[in-house]
Amino acid sequence: MAETCIDFAHNLSRLLCDPIFYGTNVPTGDGTPVLLIPGYFTGDWSLSTLARWLSRVGYRSYLSGIDWNVGCPNEKSERLGWRLARITDECGMPAVALGHSLGGVLARALAVKYPARVRQVITLGSPTKISWASVRPRYRPAIRGFQALWHALNNRPSQCGTDQCMCQFGEAVNSRFPRGVTLSSIYTRSDEVVDWRACIAPDGDNHEVSGGHTSLAVNPEVYRLLSVILAARVDARGAARSAATAIATAGAQ
Repeated sequence: MAETCIDFAHNLSRLLCDPIFYGTNVPTGDGTPVLLIPGYFTGDWSLSTLARWLSRVGYRSYLSGIDWNVGCPNEKSERLGWRLARITDECGMPAVALGHSLGGVLARALAVKYPARVRQVITLGSPTKISWASVRPRYRPAIRGFQALWHALNNRPSQCGTDQCMCQFGEAVNSRFPRGVTLSSIYTRSDEVVDWRACIAPDGDNHEVSGGHTSLAVNPEVYRLLSVILAARVDARGAARSAATAIATAGAQ
């Protein structure tokens, strides 16, 4: 725990001293909405720094409305679906779903359930599947204990929130990632919570950074990657518009 706190403080201090945090030499965004989803046992507060940065560089950042990401992930997924619908209706375009840890798993589920509303999924230290094997052994007892307590207090079946659950969330996570939605997984081999191998997405692009799991939300390497990943999507969108305009012009001649 002490190492995690030190790593977080180290990366945050690096970020605050890095020109990229202030938008220097970062391609300007096109106003695409980005829905930020926090990790397990955290809330929107954990992604507030990232949200401010996204707004600063030209994107419309939206927090999830999750104060503490605990409890039934299927219920969280349903509420996120409502949130996503309001955001995309308001902006008039599909959104980018960006999630940290469990938030990334929820982001993948959103893309499967609502592919027309999600243009891109970006995950930070997120396993591709819900499985105890993806959690580092030293953290499994604490997470299992908390889940057992939550199940008892809320009268939930023991398989809730695990790979044995057959709810809509479980089905979405285990389904094939939809075509037309791009996926980028950012991970670190030094991840103290999630086994980095579980973060490798066979159906997307994978990007390795240094640092730990918790600090991914304030890691300057992550911000540099995000600036490139999001800019590539903006450039592709601009190229598609140019091609459509050229076709329309040629047809009119």
